[in-house]
This record gives sequence, structure tokens and C-alpha cells, in this order.
Amino acid sequence: MTKTQTREVASYWRCSQAACNSSAQFWTDGNKLYSYKLCIGDTTESGKKVLKDYSATGRHGFQSMTTSKHVGYARGYAHIVD
Repeated sequence: MTKTQTREVASYWRCSQAACNSSAQFWTDGNKLYSYKLCIGDTTESGKKVLKDYSATGRHGFQSMTTSKHVGYARGYAHIVD
């Protein structure tokens, strides 16, 4: 798995490649995107990236400040924000 900067993990998700940040708390297997052990992103059968909004104002509810940051980093790489 490629190690990269936290802000870059979601770009690997968008390209369907595995990557994690240095602490492995924000990571992707290429299909799913995780903040800690919480799945915050998925990939549809057609390849669209779907982000679950776990930010303070998101539909899925607030989890933590760090997860909110991870959602924010991924927002620009998702096709759909749910």
C-alpha cells in the first residue's frame, strides 16, 4: 500500500488505488475509503465514487473532528456526496 500525505489519500481512492496516510488512520483499498475503521466512501458498480458525509452538517451525522477533515479532503474527489 502506498503511503502518502493525508490530503492525497482520497485522490488514490478516486483512481481506484490503495493508499494510506502515515498513521494509517485515513486509508483506501481503492474501492472503499476509511476514516479510522469507519467506511466514509464507496465505489458503485459503474465506478462512481460515493462519499458519506460524516461532517457536522452532514446527513450521516458527526463522528469526530478528524473524520470531518477526512470527509472534507475527499469531497472534491467524489462523484456523489450523500
